[in-house]
Amino acid sequence: MAAIVDNRPAIVGVVSDGRTMDSVGYETVRVRYLEALRSTAGVSPLMIPGGLAEEDLQACLSVLNGVLLTGAESNVSPSLYGGPEACSETLDLNRDKTSIAAIKIALSSGIPLFGICRGLQELNVALGGTLSSDISKGEGRIPHMENLALPRDLQYAPSHAILAEGNGYIAECIRRSQKGAVLVNTLHRQGIARLADGLAVDARCVDGVIEAVSVKDATTFAAAVQWHPEWFHAEDWLSVEVFRAFGEACRSHMTATKLRP
Repeated sequence: MAAIVDNRPAIVGVVSDGRTMDSVGYETVRVRYLEALRSTAGVSPLMIPGGLAEEDLQACLSVLNGVLLTGAESNVSPSLYGGPEACSETLDLNRDKTSIAAIKIALSSGIPLFGICRGLQELNVALGGTLSSDISKGEGRIPHMENLALPRDLQYAPSHAILAEGNGYIAECIRRSQKGAVLVNTLHRQGIARLADGLAVDARCVDGVIEAVSVKDATTFAAAVQWHPEWFHAEDWLSVEVFRAFGEACRSHMTATKLRP
């Protein structure tokens, strides 16, 4: 009898954003993230809604091969890291609850984890770090916010240089260019203030701002970036490297899961 070949793709959960439009609540994910997962990482995305009870979230992650924490218009609640009070309209508490819990479950279960922008900030807070409300402030800092007057593609265009640091997953992707500093886009007001003890720096902006991190002693891909690799995921070489590395980790997790007794 011929062997049965299982060609099913790895499944990656994507934590959604809570939105209210015309007095109706929605859970949303930007299509660009889904496209990057499907076409560049080579995995199938599945949305994880905010506000899930932890036992329900545990059940969801038990059948997933990876978790993506996307960027968002909302900010991580300062109440989670001892920051100053913030306007409720800038927050998404249900997303905070789901993301923080998903991070802890993924890390404890060896599920690949990738954070982008807000996702990097969530990872830092989940592991005990703090955030700055305006990362562009300070001596020697460059602007890190996008120009909203520009078309979207120009807002997401490469803006400043970063340098690899350490030996984490993102640092390895950057070093494959063999060019030293590389350019990334920048669309964030907030960023890491105090790095969580469980994280290592993978890259910094030329002004010192932390732009990528990885989880120390992680058994699989567990990393995050402050920029937005999803926007030009098919054309930008570094975006391709990062999404492919994440996708490979998710497929390895799927294979290992199938082999468990």
